[in-house]
Amino acid sequence: MNNLIDYIKWRGDLTFQQAEFNEVDNLIFAQIAYLNLGMVKGQVSMKKLGEIYKDKALSRQKNTEKETRPFIKKLEGLFLMASESARFENVLVADFIDKIDELRESQFSATTFIIDEKLLYVSYRGTDDTIVGFKENLNMSFSAPVPGQVDAVKYLKMILEKYPQKEVIVGGHSKGGNFAVFAVTGLTDGERERISKIYNNDGPGFTENILKSSAYKKTVGKVQKFTPEDSFVGILMDDEEECAVVSASSSFGILQHDGMNWDVMGNKFVKKESTSKKSKFIDKTIKHWLEDLNKEEREEFVDQLYEIVRNSMNASSINDINENKIKTMYSFVKKMGNLEEDKKEMMQNIVLKLIQSGSEIKKVEREEKIKLRDNFRKKKTSNRKQKKLKRFIIKKHLNLL
Repeated sequence: MNNLIDYIKWRGDLTFQQAEFNEVDNLIFAQIAYLNLGMVKGQVSMKKLGEIYKDKALSRQKNTEKETRPFIKKLEGLFLMASESARFENVLVADFIDKIDELRESQFSATTFIIDEKLLYVSYRGTDDTIVGFKENLNMSFSAPVPGQVDAVKYLKMILEKYPQKEVIVGGHSKGGNFAVFAVTGLTDGERERISKIYNNDGPGFTENILKSSAYKKTVGKVQKFTPEDSFVGILMDDEEECAVVSASSSFGILQHDGMNWDVMGNKFVKKESTSKKSKFIDKTIKHWLEDLNKEEREEFVDQLYEIVRNSMNASSINDINENKIKTMYSFVKKMGNLEEDKKEMMQNIVLKLIQSGSEIKKVEREEKIKLRDNFRKKKTSNRKQKKLKRFIIKKHLNLL
């Protein structure tokens, strides 16, 4: 099946004047935002930035033994191909920002793509592989707003003020999709009118207080959300956004979260009727689990988990952990064992609740399946009886004749 690379190969010769902005363009900009594009200040065309980036990448390969992560390599290939296409070469890249604040437990990055004289796309980066970014994702389950969401609002307000005549589309992938939606909720009514569309590409939902706010209610009508069939991230927490399920036939499970695996046909994603059974089960389990934990329990669990990961593994990124799986697991278990008794008991109880939630959802699903089967059998039996009665009435009628 075709993906973003194939889209650029086949439709990259069509400029935005020849073929208007579409949902696939949205994901390309959301994916490119994961790259470090801050090597040039001010505005620079994607064509020029691509040339500079290619030189930097070659220099990096010569001067370091550390391998570039496969995820970033794929995105570099996407960016460089886009930068050489007629469709994207003249798009201006501007206002890049990238910051990590360990004290605030925040990772925030955004890029603005000026598509033409009338239109721009504000792209919020999703979770990178820093431990801080991982922690901020977890914080979103009990705290609102997190610092990154506040930064997203400030950034969007700055862009609206800087480019007062332009139509604005906002989007992002993963946590970036969440930030895109939240940023628009933080605008005034007048500012919000300038936002024509919000794209949430498999981003998590929101806490209840945000969902109930009037600002969210005013924003949600502008949102188009996409989640893959095996969605895991996009189903976390709740939202009220119009959602389309996307096929990602070359991958399964959590790998479908990677937008590079989403199937494309023409200028649209290939759609599915609904998420998979696996995704629905995870969704019900996580929601059931979170409902069973109060805010304080969620916060304490997240804080302890983060401290164990950060202090016991000598790692600053998820990639560091992934490269040393056995050592990582040993350190994690050892650190868990060294916790104070009350904290150890708290962690064990919360993990047990997660397991119990899964068991309870499974039990409910089994009961529903049995109920459906029984109803089907009853219906089948009823139909047989009706047919038998019908045959008897006809026979009786014929005998009377």
